[in-house]
Amino acid sequence: MLKKNILIYGATGSIGSSVLNLIRNNREQFNVVGVTCNSNIDKLLDIANEFECHKLGINNKTKVQSYSEIKNYNVHVGLDEFSKLIDNKVDIIIFAIAGSSSLSLLMDVIVSGKIIGIANKECIVCLGKTLLDLANKSSTEIVPLDSEHNALFQLMKNKNKESIRKYTITASGGSFLNFKKNEMENITPNQAISHPKWKMGKKISVDSSTLMNKGLEIIEACILFNISSNKIDAIVHPESIIHGIIEFNDRSSHAFLSQPNMEIAISSILFENNIVDLKDHELDLIKLKSFNFFEIDNTKFNAIKLAKFSLNEGGLMPAVLNYSNELMVESFLNKAISFNEITTNNEKIMKKFLIDGCNVQTPGITDLNNAFSIINSYIKPNNSIIDQFNR
Repeated sequence: MLKKNILIYGATGSIGSSVLNLIRNNREQFNVVGVTCNSNIDKLLDIANEFECHKLGINNKTKVQSYSEIKNYNVHVGLDEFSKLIDNKVDIIIFAIAGSSSLSLLMDVIVSGKIIGIANKECIVCLGKTLLDLANKSSTEIVPLDSEHNALFQLMKNKNKESIRKYTITASGGSFLNFKKNEMENITPNQAISHPKWKMGKKISVDSSTLMNKGLEIIEACILFNISSNKIDAIVHPESIIHGIIEFNDRSSHAFLSQPNMEIAISSILFENNIVDLKDHELDLIKLKSFNFFEIDNTKFNAIKLAKFSLNEGGLMPAVLNYSNELMVESFLNKAISFNEITTNNEKIMKKFLIDGCNVQTPGITDLNNAFSIINSYIKPNNSIIDQFNR
């Protein structure tokens, strides 16, 4: 059997760890030919040693000087150098670098003609249509790795899109599902970075607790699958077993069920036709006994409303929401704003951006960077929102 060559951007994060665990248990089928990290060089070197990988990418330029042993590797330093890890031998690229700062790199990856597993909603939200157009021109195949989008991706395989009436993704509801609106005002960063189902980083855990993560996922799904915002919604499903549902015109529905573990979604890009045996993630419906579903309370959690508003306005607005949210989550984690102010400030920033006439309907990277600069100008040095928002 000819081994597949895997390049992993973001190998030291949770997605990268799941990919490597799948490869570790199926070494006869894969070679790891390149791995990158932001600054966790110790873990990156451990990975390189275990998987006999000689091509590394390290984003943090200042930390590199402390590691004399990297002279034994072919090392590319800085995000702008990471695209040099791609060569003709690479079969599959896993793109698991979080945030919109990696957008230029992703544009290079998208034109590679490879199979790409993407676990970066921010880049898709910011410039998704442009990325997909590039992918189509380059014969690049994109496989979404987030559990919800991967669920829809697998459910939609070999289906006539015209027969699908509605798409649904699920949310665990986070830690504050049963809080009252006034109780949410006093939520602390330590409370918000704890998630009942998934082990995630601080930013995405906060997004999960505000349900902004679900709002951004709706934007991503609309872009990835070319569907309108009125055909997709989210519901709360605390058990996190059903990840996506498609409803057909005849009102029958197909649901994707699995344990809440990223290895299951990631396996779809590494193994064809669900052939891998992931016995550690067996789903025992008898033990689960029941599933629960709840409508999302938009008076407490208005992130999905903001996401659909941004989609309907189009152009830069999804990127504006995403970038504004990054800034507000950072402010919340730094205790500069309250939990409820994350989404209320996002709404203020979006509306001001529109009132100021800054939206561009067919944006490129320059337009995106200009938008980020404009949004930054709306923020005071102490991380609070400028006074004119409240006039």
